[in-house]
Amino acid sequence: MPKGKIMDVEDHGSVWLILYRPEERGLDRVAFDWRQLANFYEGTSGNSFYHDYGFGAGMGKIQDYFRGKTLVVEGDEWDQRVGIEE
Repeated sequence: MPKGKIMDVEDHGSVWLILYRPEERGLDRVAFDWRQLANFYEGTSGNSFYHDYGFGAGMGKIQDYFRGKTLVVEGDEWDQRVGIEE
């Protein structure tokens, strides 16, 4: 089960990437549909994605929330389960 420190979150329109540094290798990423990322953000932060993101104006708030946290990834690329390790 890979896990690593979240380095950045990138908005590519309908697809978002969380870039993280796994313990055993360089840099990796998890791709999210924007709705999945919104649900993930709301479920882990307790905040409203739509309010915090503000149609792009609050991108920094989303990035700041995730950066530095430990991402845990289970499964393969096509069937991933992702969480935040507390």
